[in-house]
Amino acid sequence: MSSRVLVYHGLGANENSTKHLVDALKANLIPSQYSVQAVSPEGIANGSILSESTALLAFGGGYTTGFAKALGSDGIQNVKDYVLNGGSYLGFGAGGYFGCDFIEFDVGGPLEKFSEREIRFYPGIGRGPLNPSFRYGTHKGACAVPIKILTDSANSAFDAYLDGGCAFYPSDPPKPDSPVKEVVSVANYMDLPNSPAAIVKTVVGQNGITVLSGIHLEYDVLSVVDSEPVLEPLRKKFTESKASQEEAFLSLLKLLRLNTV
Repeated sequence: MSSRVLVYHGLGANENSTKHLVDALKANLIPSQYSVQAVSPEGIANGSILSESTALLAFGGGYTTGFAKALGSDGIQNVKDYVLNGGSYLGFGAGGYFGCDFIEFDVGGPLEKFSEREIRFYPGIGRGPLNPSFRYGTHKGACAVPIKILTDSANSAFDAYLDGGCAFYPSDPPKPDSPVKEVVSVANYMDLPNSPAAIVKTVVGQNGITVLSGIHLEYDVLSVVDSEPVLEPLRKKFTESKASQEEAFLSLLKLLRLNTV
């Protein structure tokens, strides 16, 4: 019997981002072992789907206020309990922000938002967007950012796709009663002061694992460039980075205890 890999699909989720995430998981996980499927916020709030047969819960790009509103207090608690009891969570873009204790978004700008989130998979702040040209609902403001990733199965520097994502900063002082037992910086931004984390892995509760990412390693980036002529100047960078990006994505799945092709 295959294990479920669930991708959030509901209020707050960007349709295109969800498709990229589902496609990437299907392409990189052993199909005989995992069934990749969308899950609604109602399904999560019901709670029964987040069982021992669920190998991963993933959230992609979008906006966290939508996630929180759709899930409600029951859904948020079920996500927390799933990971606290040994489950695995993967978040890209908004899904990465969503795992943080605090969000600082577009401070001083027209989209400014300060939020506190209750998932609490990272004892710190998700601060972004790191690309000032970011606009909701379009890829036109996306950019390439140099990152350095270091895991057991990936060790490289390359240009990654960024579209509204954050860097991860530890809280000082930390919010009390964090369930997080360990934080590891998996990748860092190479062109920002003090090289903050672009991807973090955390150990939560009873051996739960989360990976939170400000960059989009799950995207078929060249297809995004094909669809947005304004991104054409980035094609060379993304073509050169393609193999490293794919290797990095696989390494994240392995950190989450998943078996890859």
